[in-house]
Amino acid sequence: MFNQFRILKDILGYSVSALGSQALGLLAGLWIARTLGPSDFGIWNAVSLVLAYGAYVEFGVLSTMGRDLPYCLGQRDAEKAASLEGAARWATISGAVLVAAVIIFVSYSPGALFFWPSAVAFLSSQPSMMLTGLRLMAIVLIFQQVYAYHRTVLRAHNLFGELGQQQFLLALITAVLGVAGVVALGLRGRLIAAVIAQGGIVVYALYRNPWRRLAKPHLKTMWTLMRVGIPITISGSIVSLVTTIDRPMVLGFLGSEQLGYLGLAFLVTGTVSLVPAMASQVLYPRITYHFGQSGGDIAALRSFVLRPPLLLACLLPVVIGPVFLALPVLIRIFLPAFSPGIMAARIVVVGIFFYSILGLTDYFLVTTGKLKQYALFGCGALALNVTGDYIALRLGYGIEGVAFTGTPLTYFVYSSVVIAYALSHYELASGEWLRYFARLWSPFLYMVALLWVVETLAHRWIVASTPLGLGAAVTAQIVFYLVGMVPLIMLAARELKLKLSWTSLTRVQAGH
Repeated sequence: MFNQFRILKDILGYSVSALGSQALGLLAGLWIARTLGPSDFGIWNAVSLVLAYGAYVEFGVLSTMGRDLPYCLGQRDAEKAASLEGAARWATISGAVLVAAVIIFVSYSPGALFFWPSAVAFLSSQPSMMLTGLRLMAIVLIFQQVYAYHRTVLRAHNLFGELGQQQFLLALITAVLGVAGVVALGLRGRLIAAVIAQGGIVVYALYRNPWRRLAKPHLKTMWTLMRVGIPITISGSIVSLVTTIDRPMVLGFLGSEQLGYLGLAFLVTGTVSLVPAMASQVLYPRITYHFGQSGGDIAALRSFVLRPPLLLACLLPVVIGPVFLALPVLIRIFLPAFSPGIMAARIVVVGIFFYSILGLTDYFLVTTGKLKQYALFGCGALALNVTGDYIALRLGYGIEGVAFTGTPLTYFVYSSVVIAYALSHYELASGEWLRYFARLWSPFLYMVALLWVVETLAHRWIVASTPLGLGAAVTAQIVFYLVGMVPLIMLAARELKLKLSWTSLTRVQAGH
């Protein structure tokens, strides 16, 4: 049996560290966005895609280790665990170096992509800073992948204290160096800061937790792991495309300035989806460990599949609502150059609800080997996203149209399909299915209705024109909204079965 107190402690500690890191990153990111302006901030968002897509260049072995290492530990198979670590280490580093070399070469010689004329034309038309950014991000990619391997090992061994400490340190270094770099050299300084920060955290992480000596993996072992891991990587990369395809679409159709406006939305939504992401990372190795311990029994994962989405559906509106209400005022006061992106940012903030409620459901598919289905669902969502973005852009709806089709629409369909497929592995009557999805979607409808009421009343009763008055008005809206969130918080408490009896309360008071 799992120690539920230990799990909650890890989730809380890791989430607090992540929230602190995200707060640093958000404050520094907003300041950097304000200083760089929409165009240069758009270039930063574009070249950062190297890190998002480059995360899948470990030939699937790192993905295999993330899934199977806790499984092997659960089965007490130390030899296989060691072989997984060794293979993943070699493949991760060599893959990153190879891809980085290709990116650097192509940035200097776009004509090398003669077989892809549109890519040659696109790269040749970009400003020199875009190409410089690609080269520097290629270096960052190598450090990122080394650190990703290191984090996967720590996570598999449930060393979340070390993970949290290193996570916060990376955020602190990135924020300080990023701000200093922008002050000194503008966008170029921000890019150089990324190289130094990511390289610095690798050195510190290896000092804190040195890698153990492992035998060089045999080619047969490598191929076996790649054969398992490549489907995981393909599935994950498709989902990554679903979450990031909006950026190249906007860049290609509307340019870097419009991408800068939309990039502000991505910066903010990272905060909203942080706690679900941290909870999933804490629970994922425990799920695979438990799956291995149970001998591969899918029924043993029932509580991990059914409960987290319902809990997240109740808690996410508590975070989303205040961000939605505060965005217009914060942007107009502190980032006036980004005001054209306010509506798109608000659409993305609300729509991220549907992606965040997935919780551990997608990890369930990976753990149980349902990778073909995972990839199929991802391909469907990607096709919907690209088609919706294309139609919205062609019809002239701009970044607001991209924000709608790429976030609430695509994520609603994707999360509904994935959760429904996961539920199909358990015997539920049709009435139970209806009740489950009613409990899943009703918090979202309640959130939207409450936001509409709060904003309607605010526009009718509150008139403010000064920054101080606007701040007071938004604060009042947020307070009213949070009061309205009490029913959802109570539902979340019921999901967790946090029932405080009069007897237990008396005992606590007696202890004081």
